[in-house]
Amino acid sequence: MRLVRITSVLAVAGVAVWAALPGGVAAAQTPEPAAATTATAAASQARAVTLITGDTVRVSSVNGQTAVDVQPAKGREKVPFVTSSAGGNVRVIPADAAGLLASGRLDARLFDVSTLLSFGYDDTRRTLPLLIQGTVQPSGARLTRQLDGVVAYEQDRGKPAELWQSLTSVGQLRSGVTKVWLDGLREPTLDVSVPLIGAPAAWQAGLTGTGVKVAVIDSGVDLQHPDLAGQVDAAEDFTGSGDLTDYVGHGTHVASTIVGTGAASDGKYKGVAPGAKLLSAKVCEVEGCPESSILAGMQWAAEQGATVANMSLGGDDTPDVDPIEAAVHDLTARYGMLFVIAAGNSGLAGDVTINSPGSAEDALTVGAVTKTKELADFSSRGPRTADATVKPDITAPGVAIVAARSSASDLAPIDGNEAYTQLDGTSMATPHVAGAAALLAQEHPQWRATQLKATLTAAAAPDDNLGPYEQGAGLVDVARAIDQKVTADPVSLGIERGTTSQNRTITYANSSATPVTLNLALRTNAPDGLFKLSAPTVTVPAGGNATVTVTAGPGAALPDEPYGGEVTASAGTVRVETPIALDIARHTLTVSTPGVTGDNPRWVTMLTDLDRQTISAIAHTGDSTQVRLRAGRYVAQSYLFTGSEEDPAITSLADPAVTLDADRTVTMDARAAKPVAITVPDRTAVPAYNEAGWTIRTQAPQIWGANDPYDVLMNVNFARLRTGPASGSKKATGFVSYVSGSWAQSVVNSPAVYRVYFYERDRMMAGKTKALRAGDFATVRSRVGSDVPGVPVNRLAVARAPGNSAVYRSTDGRQSPLSFNYDVPRSIVEYYNRDQQTEWLISSSQPGYTHYESDWTSWQPGRAYDEKWASGVEGPVFPEPEFDQQYATRYFGDTIGGPGPLHGDGSGHEGFRFLNGGNVDVRLYRNGTEVGRSAWAPDAFQVPAESGDYRLHARFQSDPAFTRSTLVDAEWTFKSAHVADGKLVHLPMTAVRFSPDLDINNTAPGGRPYALPISLDRQVGAAPAKTKSLSVEASFDDGKTWRHLVVIRTGEKAVALVWNPRGKGFVSLRASAADTAGNTVRQTVIRAYRYQ
Repeated sequence: MRLVRITSVLAVAGVAVWAALPGGVAAAQTPEPAAATTATAAASQARAVTLITGDTVRVSSVNGQTAVDVQPAKGREKVPFVTSSAGGNVRVIPADAAGLLASGRLDARLFDVSTLLSFGYDDTRRTLPLLIQGTVQPSGARLTRQLDGVVAYEQDRGKPAELWQSLTSVGQLRSGVTKVWLDGLREPTLDVSVPLIGAPAAWQAGLTGTGVKVAVIDSGVDLQHPDLAGQVDAAEDFTGSGDLTDYVGHGTHVASTIVGTGAASDGKYKGVAPGAKLLSAKVCEVEGCPESSILAGMQWAAEQGATVANMSLGGDDTPDVDPIEAAVHDLTARYGMLFVIAAGNSGLAGDVTINSPGSAEDALTVGAVTKTKELADFSSRGPRTADATVKPDITAPGVAIVAARSSASDLAPIDGNEAYTQLDGTSMATPHVAGAAALLAQEHPQWRATQLKATLTAAAAPDDNLGPYEQGAGLVDVARAIDQKVTADPVSLGIERGTTSQNRTITYANSSATPVTLNLALRTNAPDGLFKLSAPTVTVPAGGNATVTVTAGPGAALPDEPYGGEVTASAGTVRVETPIALDIARHTLTVSTPGVTGDNPRWVTMLTDLDRQTISAIAHTGDSTQVRLRAGRYVAQSYLFTGSEEDPAITSLADPAVTLDADRTVTMDARAAKPVAITVPDRTAVPAYNEAGWTIRTQAPQIWGANDPYDVLMNVNFARLRTGPASGSKKATGFVSYVSGSWAQSVVNSPAVYRVYFYERDRMMAGKTKALRAGDFATVRSRVGSDVPGVPVNRLAVARAPGNSAVYRSTDGRQSPLSFNYDVPRSIVEYYNRDQQTEWLISSSQPGYTHYESDWTSWQPGRAYDEKWASGVEGPVFPEPEFDQQYATRYFGDTIGGPGPLHGDGSGHEGFRFLNGGNVDVRLYRNGTEVGRSAWAPDAFQVPAESGDYRLHARFQSDPAFTRSTLVDAEWTFKSAHVADGKLVHLPMTAVRFSPDLDINNTAPGGRPYALPISLDRQVGAAPAKTKSLSVEASFDDGKTWRHLVVIRTGEKAVALVWNPRGKGFVSLRASAADTAGNTVRQTVIRAYRYQ
């Protein structure tokens, strides 16, 4: 069993199953748009990443929602994929990899698409770097480095499936292959700060680090910097560049904090241990630090005789031990080298944010404080992911740290001295502790890592306002450490809350020549009696040990939050600090899987933590599996695969209401599942995709687009799928399970498409059998225009139960399981069923150029509806907001966002254009003064809190490929003032929307009078006001001259009368309106429509 954590801060969850069915319609080849670049709003261009299996995943954003599509490699079309998306964190697990993940033979990051993308390992890179443990040289990959215990390879993405085939056979690794890891990237995470940790007192005692080698495993160093002259004992490049230059600047800054002489500042910015010698292992480049390079640098540093190794780098931690964490343990044990490692800079995300390899047991893990000793907000907090272990171990200054600047870097120099730069981070705190360890190592040259770590933590100075998971033992105090004669083992106690009292032992060691009687005291934030000591004092003999027992009570009735503090052992000037923590309860969740029939059963279980909003993925085999989880509310979903790896039968079971307040068992009995069998009345239509799953809404979404669901997708034939509830599962409010699908004759220019969605609230659906008839569908006839000639339209539809979220798909133009392509302009027919209150959202896009989207809509079965898409006039619109979100708003107190969509169509569909060769200019003015400018629409601007008169101006010049609405220029005026925190105010803005009766080519007849229907669309949710005035002008020469039109207005509707000229050409439109509250709008659309 392996557990993988996926983190999100979003508030919606969902699971689904999709399929491009065997024997169904084939995927179409869609023409790629030429040189498409970033969209200006709702639809972002997809990024593609090819997995180690050769399958390609594409991830994009649709109106702030993460959209994921999977394209199996050739020959793998029947392989299912479990695809989870948690607030944009995407993971795709092919079914034939599930068993290898369960046995720990594959690194889970190989299928963590978001991590691969963040590393830059998308398909713009020709190779995928790997670490392979074993004796076999696989095909489809090139050996790049032989390491101690593993070999680094690069997979050739030009042969995407060859490596997977050479590594695996029938779901197993081939003989001679032990494990495969991703060769991922880790990120590089003094005049006041050095004295703050007591270094001058050590210098006065004659300790400067002389005779000690300190390795900095980082981005290299500036070998020409005055502060490092004569300080570098050896330097080596492990990046493969053959260049020792520090282009990042991180390594130089870190190194000078340890060994810098301060020569370029007359000693002002001297490092902690200027007498020590530096070993520089360059393992990081501008794009990051490859793990194979880090491993090689660690080994080299140990072999070079380093006493201390500084690693101011890290990445996301998992419960498993990764190769770098394993190397920390191995090299510490073999060489006695102390690894001083940054805790990470993820503290704003809360607890359990310690980075790897700072999570390693043997590491001395460093958090950051300010120069006034306050915890830095970015400093990562414990406990570590796997258990209640206290991390960080210690803190040091890490804010506004001035140290040496590499002349080859882009880092900004400090005022008045090009030789230095100022940086923040636990990366900056870590070298302070590494330098302190070097001073201590000079005093005690025979000491190994464990003694150095124990002494530094024992002598640290805790802050009474901070807990152990924030500061560990406290601020490093090297002045005290050099005289420290008593230490504690372990250096901290991290205990999981249990149902009974728990005892832990602290062993005190006295290296002095006289016995010491220690007075013991507890300082905690816990209620009285939660922690107890076995004795008030303990006498430690000279050169000997003594123990004391710490008892932690169960605390069952206490709130779910960590409690802790320190055990302080003192005797005169002697003081030993041992942090103790009682983490929130962890319980064992047993997933029992009886009733399995079929060959080769494999399970993948997804555990959605509703309290912390994360997803854990467990791959397992056998009759049951167990996992330790923090107490809380969970949704448990299990998939059972049986039969072949390539085309398995699948059973999907879920319990939406798991309350983990004690050890629990969830029983996923496959016998409770029922088949899914749905048919449509047109027997010539075949399944294009099938989907079954669930969503859950846990709370209101965050302001500005935080409405992304969790989802899990799998390609599987309904004929091979069964679904059902877990045994004894309870109802869960807000939970919706569903089945959905599409049927058509073809995915290209299909004469008709049938779209189906059924749902059930509060529980997991037990299959679904339904033979649909013609009367069960609404007929929707859509006339679809073309904005860019020759580019097909891609049509998508997603459904939901009201109040819940849907699962979105990519709109980058490649065939999605839910999409259908059409040559346009044309009229199309779609059929939609309506189960209960089902709502549909339709999108229609010319990939790389446009994206239109409907409001959530319901149609009545048995009725026919007519719609227009990409119909003129394309211009500003204010569509119905979803979950109280919108574009033109004031929120977070003093942030103004806007404008709204600038290219909605005449029917009012939300619309956006990709920039490509166009340009955007957005400006915000307050009381006549510009306060914000952007080349994006929409964007956000910070403004003063006081009330003001605002003018928001947006100008969008479209790419030359567009022939209509080539220029949209809009300007709104309104008043706005500070809004309360957590509130969102819709700005009082109106769009003037023209809806002429154009033909399918968006052309009006020439040489005759013509009516222009107008809607004055006020932003939904804005303060009420009525239109007071409206004027409209037309131009027949692209805006050089204008003519006023006759306007007949009734309330918020109007008609303007224009006489279209003879011949052929374009009409441009300009409108101005004001409302009764004094808000105005003025908008111009050049080439609004054709006439002929």
